[in-house]
Amino acid sequence: MISSNKEKAWVAALKEGDQLAFKNLFEEYARRIFVFANGYLKSNQEAEEVVQEVFIKVWNVRNSINTSLSFKSYLFKITYNHVREIFLKKGRENSYKHELIDFSIDFDNRTEERIDYHSLLELVEKLIDQLPPRQKEIIILKRKKGLPVKEIASILEISPRTVEKHLSEALKSLKQGLSEENIAGLLFFSLFLNWRK
Repeated sequence: MISSNKEKAWVAALKEGDQLAFKNLFEEYARRIFVFANGYLKSNQEAEEVVQEVFIKVWNVRNSINTSLSFKSYLFKITYNHVREIFLKKGRENSYKHELIDFSIDFDNRTEERIDYHSLLELVEKLIDQLPPRQKEIIILKRKKGLPVKEIASILEISPRTVEKHLSEALKSLKQGLSEENIAGLLFFSLFLNWRK
């Protein structure tokens, strides 16, 4: 574990195109990035590719790195975004859960040891299963099947306003359930529900 001052010096040098500083940062963080990515992906090959992509991006955008902010937080945020995109490409079965919990993680020195991504997906599935039947039906039609509110209303023969009300109640229940599991400290929910489409 490097000191904060040494890290800042390396990052400042990186911004100037110093390849040695880049190599030092890679050697410091590559393994932790790999472990973090592999914890989500459960694939050594995919995790290795993430490490490569993350550091390629770091090099390409080195001029815009803010040296006053935590480089580690910045690095893990980039990593998480890459992992998230991989999951989004793997199909709607998991992507609809992403859209329900589209999370922004506050990365601190312990984050990579605390997050169990697959357990989180399982918890979301469990909470959806516990919703009242109509709420569960609507949230699956909206997020898993990607149907707009008006189409859901037509299928279920209820008003769009009623669909929106059920969606709102379902989301409140999901947030409450996750909060009770002490995940609220890690996750902040920004739900991509274009209800009026």
